[in-house]
Amino acid sequence: MWGLHSLALSVGSTIGDYQIVSLIGRGGMGRVFKVRNILSDRIEAMKSHLSYADEAPELAERFIREIKVLAKLEHPNITTFRTAFRVGNELMLIMEHVEGSSLDRRLKAGRIETWRAVHYMCQVLSALDHAHRAGVLHRDIKPSNILLGSGDSVKLTDFGIASLAGDTALTITGNTMGSLHYMSPEQMKAEMLDARSDLYSAGVTLYEMVTGQIPVQGDSFYAILKAHLEQKPTPPIRLVPDVPPELSDLIVKSLEKDPKARFQSAEEFRTALEAISSVKCPTDFAVTAISYETDSSRPRTPSGETKSWDPEMLEAAKKNLAIYIGPMARVIVSRATGQAKSIQELYQLLAAEIPSLQDRDKFLRTMPL
Repeated sequence: MWGLHSLALSVGSTIGDYQIVSLIGRGGMGRVFKVRNILSDRIEAMKSHLSYADEAPELAERFIREIKVLAKLEHPNITTFRTAFRVGNELMLIMEHVEGSSLDRRLKAGRIETWRAVHYMCQVLSALDHAHRAGVLHRDIKPSNILLGSGDSVKLTDFGIASLAGDTALTITGNTMGSLHYMSPEQMKAEMLDARSDLYSAGVTLYEMVTGQIPVQGDSFYAILKAHLEQKPTPPIRLVPDVPPELSDLIVKSLEKDPKARFQSAEEFRTALEAISSVKCPTDFAVTAISYETDSSRPRTPSGETKSWDPEMLEAAKKNLAIYIGPMARVIVSRATGQAKSIQELYQLLAAEIPSLQDRDKFLRTMPL
């Protein structure tokens, strides 16, 4: 039996059937490693918990709660649970490894294109809808807990302070849990929470993606608390004039102080976002001096000429592109038709929107000859 302090968690070492490849990250409760299953050769992520069972048993209980919550959920936008086991006093959680980066790291480079921000959030809300229907509140929605994979796919992760329906162990009067800038007003006040609290945090995250800054500012716990409870956020459109008015209003609604004034479910929030993106092409895609006719297959070029596109070819392009970037493929194809002068140029423009070079090649192979 391994003892807690004799367990070597270092690159190259083997724990059970898993060999540690690299360290992905660390936090107050433990570390996350990239590991290889030596039997299947599959790459996974291993989260270890520094339990110190005799000193902080509540942390071990919280980690076990995370294991149970993740095992309960199965959704394409939630990191997949593989297995869990003990090694001495260490707790190990094996889950899907996501090749990519966190949304938090991506945001350090600046705000995200409006269409892509909507695409990301629709996936987050799809994951939350599944979790909420299963009776799970995440309670810590923020960019660092949103992983970005290939093809602009999103994975919601870190259910460390999530709660199951009827579980009040983490709802303790006078204590708050979560990340201050993303917490709902009711969470800041340590009140009983429901799904609408997660939706507020999702709204903060969407606000940050679209504007490049968080809606609530403050240099102290009190200042941030006061802002969450009293300060009305600046509408995104006033910070970024190109943001569609409908999207700006939608984000403001998600940040209402009163939960009753927000979206009442993740499904309602997602449906509202999808309605906006399907009705109007985000202004990030506006092309100067190009006007579009009602028939998107016949865009006007700056010279006034009309370029005709085969509707069946465009529909096929949308479907093939959607495999890699999701429902926003429709918007991207419509935009590209106004720029491209040939099918080859059109497909090159579309392929450029696919993050993975391998996936770009696969998409380009669907181009009609």
